[in-house]
Formats: sequence, structure tokens, C-alpha cells
Amino acid sequence: MDQRLVNVIILGLGFMLLFTAFQTMGNIQQTVINSIISDDSTFKGDGYTSLAVIYGVLSISNWVSPSVLSKTGPKLAMLLGASTYW
Repeated sequence: MDQRLVNVIILGLGFMLLFTAFQTMGNIQQTVINSIISDDSTFKGDGYTSLAVIYGVLSISNWVSPSVLSKTGPKLAMLLGASTYW
């Protein structure tokens, strides 16, 4: 098997695991916040607002990332992207 194909498969599996965890937490976020509010009524938070902020930043990042990629090169751009997820 070609090494490039193996690299693409590993990268795809990594993204699948990352976004599976992200989507799972996004779907239960409002439920968790509601349970925190029932324990501590002074807590102010909203899972839907949090998701809106996350998706807004993700949209802007996707719009800016081609420019960053062209300035830094692929290796540094992938390192920067991975560090933001970390």
C-alpha cells in the first residue's frame, strides 16, 4: 500500500474521532448546563450560545485559513491548526 494513502487514512480516522467527540459534546451541552443550573441557580450559561460562538469562530477560521496556509506553508499551518484544537 502506498505510504501517502496510509497517511490519508490515518488523517481521516483522526478527524473522524475528533469530530465525533466534538459533535457528541455539542449535542449534550445544553442538557449538562441545565443540570448545573438546577444545582446552582446563580450559574448563568447557555449551551446554544456557546455553540453559536464555536461555529462562528470555526467559520471565520475556515475563511482565513487559506491565507495562513499560503503564508506559512503546509507543515506549519497543520501545526498551528492542531495546536488550536489541542
